Amino acid sequence: MKLKMYLHSITPLLSSPHSARRLLWTVAAILLAGLLAGVYNFLLFTFNTELSQRRGYMSSAIAEAHTFFTTRQALLESISLSATRQPEGEFVTVSAEEIHLLLGPSPQRQWNLWLTERLRDYMKEKQVNLVYVSTGAHAKVSRLYNATDAVSGFSETILRQLDSLKHDDKRELDELWLSEQDSPHARLYIFIRLDERDPQSGWLGLEMDSGEVSTALSDQSAGQFMMLNSQGSLLFTNSLVHALGDRLLPLQDQNFFGLVGSRWWPDHVVIRKQLKSSDWQLVYFIDLRSVMLSLWPQLLGALLFCLISLTLVWLLMRRLEQRFIAPTIHRIQALVESELFSRDVIQTAPVALCVLRRSDGQVVLENTLAQQWMGQGGEREALSATWIQHAFGSAEPELTDYFETADGRHLYLSCAPTRYRSEDVLLCAFSDISTRTQIETTLQQARQIAEAANEAKTLFLATMSHEIRTPLHGVLGTLELLGRTQLDPQQKDYLHAIESSSATLLQLICDVLDVSKIEAGQLALELSEFSVLELAQEVVQAYAAAAQRKGLKLYACYDPKLPDRVIGDVARIRQVLNNLLSNAVKFTDSGRVVLRLSLQSREGERASLLWQVSDTGRGIPQAAQPFIFEPFYQSEGSTHGVAGTGLGLPICLRLIQLMNGSIRMVSEVGLGSSFSLSLPLEVPATSGLSAALPELLPETIHVVSPVRELAETVSGWLRKWGARPQIGHPAHHQGDTDAVLLELHPGSLEQRLEPDWDGPVVLATGDGNHEPQIIDGTWKVNLNHLKAIHQAVGEAQGLQVLKPNKPNEINELKRLNLKILVAEDNVINQLIMSAQLEKLGCCVELASNGEEALSIWHKGKFDLLITDVNMPKVNGYELTRLLRSQGCLSPIIGATANAMLGEEELCLGAGMNHCLVKPFNLQALFNCLAPYEGAAHETL
Repeated sequence: MKLKMYLHSITPLLSSPHSARRLLWTVAAILLAGLLAGVYNFLLFTFNTELSQRRGYMSSAIAEAHTFFTTRQALLESISLSATRQPEGEFVTVSAEEIHLLLGPSPQRQWNLWLTERLRDYMKEKQVNLVYVSTGAHAKVSRLYNATDAVSGFSETILRQLDSLKHDDKRELDELWLSEQDSPHARLYIFIRLDERDPQSGWLGLEMDSGEVSTALSDQSAGQFMMLNSQGSLLFTNSLVHALGDRLLPLQDQNFFGLVGSRWWPDHVVIRKQLKSSDWQLVYFIDLRSVMLSLWPQLLGALLFCLISLTLVWLLMRRLEQRFIAPTIHRIQALVESELFSRDVIQTAPVALCVLRRSDGQVVLENTLAQQWMGQGGEREALSATWIQHAFGSAEPELTDYFETADGRHLYLSCAPTRYRSEDVLLCAFSDISTRTQIETTLQQARQIAEAANEAKTLFLATMSHEIRTPLHGVLGTLELLGRTQLDPQQKDYLHAIESSSATLLQLICDVLDVSKIEAGQLALELSEFSVLELAQEVVQAYAAAAQRKGLKLYACYDPKLPDRVIGDVARIRQVLNNLLSNAVKFTDSGRVVLRLSLQSREGERASLLWQVSDTGRGIPQAAQPFIFEPFYQSEGSTHGVAGTGLGLPICLRLIQLMNGSIRMVSEVGLGSSFSLSLPLEVPATSGLSAALPELLPETIHVVSPVRELAETVSGWLRKWGARPQIGHPAHHQGDTDAVLLELHPGSLEQRLEPDWDGPVVLATGDGNHEPQIIDGTWKVNLNHLKAIHQAVGEAQGLQVLKPNKPNEINELKRLNLKILVAEDNVINQLIMSAQLEKLGCCVELASNGEEALSIWHKGKFDLLITDVNMPKVNGYELTRLLRSQGCLSPIIGATANAMLGEEELCLGAGMNHCLVKPFNLQALFNCLAPYEGAAHETL
């Protein structure tokens, strides 16, 4: 804070929230300037180094040019020094290797010049010609020696230049450099006086071809060259840039090296030097573009370095700005806005806010609403000390409270200890919950009314169930006892019709109760181990007679991979299958009804089974399909002669969902319907069906059937049992006496599929028996009972197959010989239960209520007590508790017509050993009493 105030006192620019951003970009600019300066210095150093190297090349080329002209100048001087004056009248002897030349304007002033063979070879090597120009009025040019083949005429310009110098005696001309500027084949001449003491001695010169000179002066590394005379005129060059000589005129009298250009930007690197012993100048120049092109790697590298550096610096600055500066600025702005917003929120909040000082409980800060709600009364002053103590003092602080003000306002307090202006304070927020309190009171009343209505509904259903099941128990019990008497066929048909109607009424009651249980969440699953194959066979067999009466073909297809035993609620699965098969048979007038059972998947101890019930019935209209699983809904097709409650499919859906399964329907009007349900079930560690049944002989079994699917399914089971099935009509066999023919007829046997087969035959029909019967040498068996098919095929192969144990029939239930006291207030039920127990060989004594049963129990000695749970005076629960409190250890079984959830727990909780739900048949009663037979005899 002090630093900020200090910076703000220096300049507001550095103390604003954006000063860090300005400072960051200033540093970035300085950094970029440094990088660019470094790049500039690097390029300047590289350029200077390149210029220095090129200057070295140019200097070397000029040095070689000096050498070129120096050698020829020395040659000319040596030839002139070898010339001697010719004495008059003296005869000169010339050898074969010498050439004697006489030079001079007259015989009296002639000069002798000797050219040896070595000198001629040297001149030829240097490609120079030797000429002599006399003086006088008629100057004459003499070619003393030609080293080149083609020699052109001597230029008149050269003669005039030499003639103009014949009277200039005062000028010392050691050497004279001349050039043919107007000749297409210009030549270069170096002249020297034959005798410098005698101006009339003439000129001795060397003639050089300009092409040879250009070749000698050309140097690729040094660039192009120009030869300029003393006036700056171009003598010869190997370049086309003739305008460069005009730019060099101001520098004529001095040597020069540098950059030359016609505009503000130079275009050539030039070096100029004057040749020794001459006023001519030699210029070498290089195009600056070639120099720059030679530096393209450095230039490109510098450019890339600049771009990369600029990019990195920009990215770095942007990253720093976004990562640190921008968030900081945003936080500062957010902090300022938050402070302003907090002030507005405190004032406009719909709750009362105040800050209490911890030391004395005084109000430090509060909003307008707090003043309105609590400023008039003394509630806050009276309670503030308690709030502060609970918030700061206890190990587990209490930060909430609820109280009512003097004006009847209900307030809810939420507080938090904090600090404000360097002292401990308590921030308190008061919410007006008067409206919520009223709503909660109203909701509580509505909940109580709803619970009362639900309880009334449950009580009504329980009462109706009890009241209906109680007489129904008498009806079903009487019918069961009547069925055990001697009846004629017509009486049996009437009895069967009454039993069917009573079973329908019982199923209706069970369906209504199941819907109520599902809605109330009281339906629980009872898991047990069972065989899916036996369950499917029992369900199919239960509807075989109804299907046969309607002329339907009812059959089942079982997957050979099915596990034999699974764990699940077998009663609920049977209920779902019964509903589906019942609807299929009910709504199918012709065709077939098929139950398919297959294994979808299996992972360890978890198996997913697929049950499918398909029919060829009327089908469900497309408009009715979305509502088919809703309670009490019936499609239009179900009203034509077939009555129903509309509860079957909704119960199936809810039961399948309760078992974590799924059900799917496919239907088409006129074609039929198909219901598929997938159920996940646990698989116990037990052996399969193939381990329980003996192996068949590995012989051929011909399987024929009008339904291909049925033949394939049974063939799979035969293959699993060890046989070798072959689907299809057998060919004419020759001596194949071991083969067995298995014919599968989905309905009744109408006509043999292979009447000419003379081997063992097994006929499996829909109306066959579970026990194989041999009629006329043919084994007849039920199609939907796999164990019976296995037994029949085994006997046809000549095996001694173990016959399955028959379930104990009702007429063969053994006598229990128990002495039982029955407490039942309904007279009809007394008679039914008395008759049922006497059928089981028990001695029965009756009581009409709990008091009478308690009195009779103490007078006699009974093995077991069966009591109704709902009786006048003392009910079954109270009776059980009284007997248990008196030390009674005998078994007590409760009988109730209430099928709601929790009834069995109430019975067990009262001290009963078991609970029977009315109506129950004789078999259920026997199963409940059988475990107590041995214990009762031991106590006698």
